[in-house]
Amino acid sequence: MPNNKTSGPSKISYKIIKHLIGEAFNLSLILANACLIHGDIPADWREALVYPIPKLHEFDVQLKYTRPIILLETVRKCVVKIVSTQLSKILADNQVLQGGNFAGLPGGSTDIPIKMLDAIIHQCRFNKTDDQELWIVS
Repeated sequence: MPNNKTSGPSKISYKIIKHLIGEAFNLSLILANACLIHGDIPADWREALVYPIPKLHEFDVQLKYTRPIILLETVRKCVVKIVSTQLSKILADNQVLQGGNFAGLPGGSTDIPIKMLDAIIHQCRFNKTDDQELWIVS
């Protein structure tokens, strides 16, 4: 995890987490494992800070002229990163996902699914009739 990222609501940065040793490190592992075992996370991890950052042009007190930055709890993000990395490796090594479903795995690409979706949308617009609908479900 990068050191130069802003921390979440607890103000615990990645740099602090990287320097944990001894009892603090062991307690962090116990917390992470408890979350995985019980399938639940601490209530504080469900909170986020949202900052509307003004875009380069006139703000004019309208949200449409901002881009939101969301700060999540860094310990939560570390746990999610570890689980995602391990799960991605297992899914990729065992070729569990096939077709366009592997795009988010190591060695996969979102290029083909995006191009396919773009072609479907383009075809629908080109052949548009009044009674034709295109439903995209994710």
